[in-house]
Amino acid sequence: MILVVIGHSMYLNITSTYGSINYTLPSNISDEYFSGLFTFFKMLPTWIYQFHMPLFFALSGAVLALKPIKNFDKLCKGKFKRLIIPYFIYGCLFMIPIKYISGFYVNSSILPALKGFLIGIEGSHLWFLPSLFWCTISFAIIYLLFSKVTESKYVLLIVTGIIQILYNYLPFDVFFLKMGLSYIFWFASGFVFELERKSLHYNFKKNMIYFIITIILEILNFKYKFFNSFFEIFCGCVFVYLLAEICSFLFKKIANNSFWKLIIQNLFFVYLLHDPLEYLVLKIFMSHNWLTTSYGCYFYLFSRTILVFMVCLVLGVLIEKLKKIIANLLGDNSFQQLVQ
Repeated sequence: MILVVIGHSMYLNITSTYGSINYTLPSNISDEYFSGLFTFFKMLPTWIYQFHMPLFFALSGAVLALKPIKNFDKLCKGKFKRLIIPYFIYGCLFMIPIKYISGFYVNSSILPALKGFLIGIEGSHLWFLPSLFWCTISFAIIYLLFSKVTESKYVLLIVTGIIQILYNYLPFDVFFLKMGLSYIFWFASGFVFELERKSLHYNFKKNMIYFIITIILEILNFKYKFFNSFFEIFCGCVFVYLLAEICSFLFKKIANNSFWKLIIQNLFFVYLLHDPLEYLVLKIFMSHNWLTTSYGCYFYLFSRTILVFMVCLVLGVLIEKLKKIIANLLGDNSFQQLVQ
């Protein structure tokens, strides 16, 4: 999630079907904007975009593997409540209004943008939610079918790999269905990896060696581009996994930290809310010409990364409390189940 926020933190220009922003840097911009720190953060999204969405799908597959897939209907209902309902609620009530305030949409495009969002033409950053829904449901069907034929989990990789190659030949598309199928191999990879990970024996020294090798490969590839897209994704995912393993070893007690628990509990809100806030930060800084000072530049970088992340956490806590208040006032069990 940190990588996703950073990946969305450096753009100045972006165009979609119904809206756009096109900011130019002021002529008297501070030299700090071209310092080593800013250069690093401007290059970082290029590296992150090589693998961060496949990694997101792989992590989703790994989470699905934590519990056996038994009740298909229950899975569909749960994913619909968890993914599709937030898509509409936070898209209509937060994303589109904030992007309108930020100048991404104008008066003439706001209604077409809303219509396009509702029918799946333009989902902005929320495209991931319906895509993950279709990806999860499709994978579950494949898993349930092939689990009756063979116990080998690697068959899933072969089947989903074929689907990911051929999905574009599907004669129809429904609400980001094809987008979901375009990542189904990586979803399956995360699922299979989680099943196999239980048999792995953790070795800190070996992981450090692998991590250093991965860093070297990433640096060389960033400079010389000798990996194709598949190996860029694979190497990026391995890098993040090893980093997570190393951090888990070094910070064993972090799971008991109350602030860490707060972050974990509200990470989904970071995804839902962060991107529209990036547009708002951009508008504020550009309209006030704050990048002309070194302090303004550093506050800009802080605002588009750490501050946006923290604001999303705070909003997540407030939203959860509001949902509980509404549920208690209504006293409706079905509504209480819906908001949980």
